[in-house]
Amino acid sequence: MSGYNDPRWTSDRDRYRERSPSRDTSRDSRSRDDSHGRGRQKGNYDDYRDPQYSRSSHGSHGSHDDSRSRGRGGYGSDRGYSRGDSRSSSRGNFSNDRRGSSGGFTHPSSAPSEKLPDLPSNVPIPENGGELRLQTRDGRGTVGRALTVAVNHFVIQSLPIVKVYQFDVRMVVPASSQRRGSEKVSAMQQAKAVLKAQQLWGKNFVFDNISLGWSTDLLMPIGESRTAFLDLDGHTAEKPNQVEVSVRNVGALDIKKFVQYITTSKSSGVHSSDPEIEDTFKALNAIYRQDPASRFITRPKSTAFFIRAPSLSLTLHSTGGVLEALRGAFQAVSYSFGHLSLNVDVVCSAFYVPNLSMVEVAKAMAGVSPQQGLNEIGTTSMFRAGCERLIGMFFVVRHLNAVRNTKKMRVQRLSPNGARDTSFEELDRASGESTVTAVESYFKRKYDIKLLYPNVPLLVCKDGMFPLELCYTPEGERYKEPLQGQETADFIKWATSPAFVRAQQIMDNVKRFAWHTLSIPASMGLSVSTSMLHVPGRALPAPDLVYGSGTSRGEASGGQWNLRGKQFLKASRFKSWGLMYLAGGNRQADDTTLQGFCRSLVNSLGTVGIGAPSSAPAFLRGNPQGDLREEVTELVRKTGGHFKTKPEMLFFLVHDKANPQIYKVLKSVCEVDFGIPSQVMIVEKALKDKGQMQYLGNIGLKVNCKLGGLNSKVEEPLFRKARFMMLGGDSSHPSPGELRRTPPPPSFCALVASYDSSCTMYTAVATSQVSTVELIGTFKPMLNELLKRYNKRNGNFPGSVIYWRDGISESQVPEFMEKEAKDLKTTFHDLGQKVKITIINCVKRHHTRLFPQSERGDKLGNVLPGTLVENGKKDFFLVSQSALQGTVRPCHYTVLLDENDLSSDDIHRLALNGTFSYGRATRSVSIHPAVYYADQVAERAKLHVRGAEDGAELKDVHDDLNIGNEVAQVSQTSRISST
Repeated sequence: MSGYNDPRWTSDRDRYRERSPSRDTSRDSRSRDDSHGRGRQKGNYDDYRDPQYSRSSHGSHGSHDDSRSRGRGGYGSDRGYSRGDSRSSSRGNFSNDRRGSSGGFTHPSSAPSEKLPDLPSNVPIPENGGELRLQTRDGRGTVGRALTVAVNHFVIQSLPIVKVYQFDVRMVVPASSQRRGSEKVSAMQQAKAVLKAQQLWGKNFVFDNISLGWSTDLLMPIGESRTAFLDLDGHTAEKPNQVEVSVRNVGALDIKKFVQYITTSKSSGVHSSDPEIEDTFKALNAIYRQDPASRFITRPKSTAFFIRAPSLSLTLHSTGGVLEALRGAFQAVSYSFGHLSLNVDVVCSAFYVPNLSMVEVAKAMAGVSPQQGLNEIGTTSMFRAGCERLIGMFFVVRHLNAVRNTKKMRVQRLSPNGARDTSFEELDRASGESTVTAVESYFKRKYDIKLLYPNVPLLVCKDGMFPLELCYTPEGERYKEPLQGQETADFIKWATSPAFVRAQQIMDNVKRFAWHTLSIPASMGLSVSTSMLHVPGRALPAPDLVYGSGTSRGEASGGQWNLRGKQFLKASRFKSWGLMYLAGGNRQADDTTLQGFCRSLVNSLGTVGIGAPSSAPAFLRGNPQGDLREEVTELVRKTGGHFKTKPEMLFFLVHDKANPQIYKVLKSVCEVDFGIPSQVMIVEKALKDKGQMQYLGNIGLKVNCKLGGLNSKVEEPLFRKARFMMLGGDSSHPSPGELRRTPPPPSFCALVASYDSSCTMYTAVATSQVSTVELIGTFKPMLNELLKRYNKRNGNFPGSVIYWRDGISESQVPEFMEKEAKDLKTTFHDLGQKVKITIINCVKRHHTRLFPQSERGDKLGNVLPGTLVENGKKDFFLVSQSALQGTVRPCHYTVLLDENDLSSDDIHRLALNGTFSYGRATRSVSIHPAVYYADQVAERAKLHVRGAEDGAELKDVHDDLNIGNEVAQVSQTSRISST
């Protein structure tokens, strides 16, 4: 496999050799430059020549693989083949049938592998390019063992030494072609106009599908523009169908300035406050996006590209066959590790299976069997709820002419009634008169179609109203709601790949992109290496964990440990407890089994030091289909009566297939109404002999936190010198599907803060705010509440604060520093406190992956926990967790402010060691626990929203839970009003 070696596959791992990437030992002796696929090339930027862009030759082009064969992708041409080497469809032939039928297709159990061309080992510098010579940044940290890792970044080797002009592009619908009085061009009109625009801007033009274009051709003098009217399909003098396209030359990209920026900049990322630098990054992204966007399934402005091929897709049968998972490629320009590169990764997403009748989709969304007749359920509220989930998605029809049948239309709403009871004013073009016509009779008269389901709601879009049975899923329609239940498990199982497999999939994506064969980038002097970038890294030592007893050094070096022989550092106690068993269907646990479980639970809690009563709990058998609020109230009453005091802990046994709503109600009632810590357990794990003690040990971790205990801590030398507070912040947003609701649900924000000297115990506050707003609008009052609790506990305020903020994108950083960071400073100023503040942005949603090179990885091919790669000054990627499955994702930490003047080693140690202090597991986690807890608090706040009968507001957590440690359960989270 070009560009990636996995050092794990030695002779003692023969059982994995068949799946492992082949090793190219010749690469071990290459220079660093050769490892990026560079040979002796033409031109360089050490003596960049401007403004005439003259070239200086420094040698030959080097070897070049002339193989240019690559698949052109596809949009469903693989549909309809037989099992083995093709795919069969039980839905029948749709070519002559304008309605859908039931059934679905199945992918072959052993899909044929895709044949991809080999990549050249060296890519020459094009005639119009100058070699870009950049060096990997030296790290600032010193602690740890030096090593080398491969990252899925492919170096851009050369930039243009010819002028690349930038153009403003404007497309509008002229007045004569407007159908609804709007000049706005639709996505389909724009796509068709771009295909016809070569007459205006030539074949070497790159358009970003928004408003900018680039070309090495002058086209027109700088500052001047050119306009053309492009005829679209069906254009006639009587019925115009045109798009007006204007192109204006705004000047050449300042490549010299761009090279100076990436050569001297100490930061990373592709966003800049300088618009000329920003424009060059946009141009590079558009240039390399244009080809895959023309061949693969994608969306406007998207960096993800998909192909419907047997080896890259899976039908999710748990959805009734209406959804499929596709494995695709991610590609984006990156400026990381001191190099300009293309970041390539693997992405997976759920799509609607194309060419399905929307009747079948609506049935699946409503949870109705495909075999159930629509006339039986078409008017029910359950089926209408399923249809409402179609709002926002695109569809196509087949009963119109060839041109209009290809048009994608978006569902805006549903009609109140079916086609039989819905009428509209039909205009007679000849007479100019209108008549009221029922939709059902219109389709019979106009298209000779007798509707089978005239009582089913119609899909309403800006083009009209369409019967559900005449609408079909288009190619490339992404499913935008969260997957549920079994389909989630199926998707994860298929999408998850060990690191050594993912590395091969990334290289396969590089072959699909085939940058070395593209003519437009070459004409602009651009070239890209076909080998992964190798960068230096360090393996940081794991911390020693301090328990009450049983502490041993070096035990957590692999990112995991166990509780054998250990007791918690600060164990909690409880005397009054209750247990509710929620039976599931025919699966029943008898009293003897439940009594035995209670004894096992008490014994397990006792082994780690938790003081649990020897007496049996108050017990109640609950009905999962009953009134859970009333049942929890009864358990509280019964427990209080039995122990003559308020319950201190409630346990619930729920079957694994139980309705997720049960969990929400249990937590909401316990935390909001009564202020009692609770623990939900899965019957199939809790009562199973095998693995029971390990499961109950994990339960003990959570119970101790919820009761205000401390499981363990990590000794940090900085915390002995000053009073530190770890502050964590996060926002949780509705899914795209939820945003289609009217009104959409809110976003939830959370702040958590440590309040003990070891920065291990946390308290939290949460609030709701307008949907999709990332920055916390009520930051100051939330922080004031946390500081009040800190002061109450310690009698003073912290002297230093480290704010770990989750998920601020590059483009949001300036606004974040102006708002949240400013609020953080002014809050302490208003309290008269001089506090040193450090702000660290923590990002997990990125596409950088690390693969071992100089050292052996774990059994999945992942780098080991503690692997760190620096990306700049106080900017680094850290893998702190071990993977149970799949490929580990490093967390990207960037220091935005550092008044504490921490060294790089200090920050690296704080980031890694913090992940070992997460209270709910005997494993290190993937991100600092302050962020991890904040994320869990924001998610838990959703459970505290009461329905319409209560005004749909976020309820306060009970006062009895406002002091404690277990923020993951939001047991001490207060709501801060957003008003």
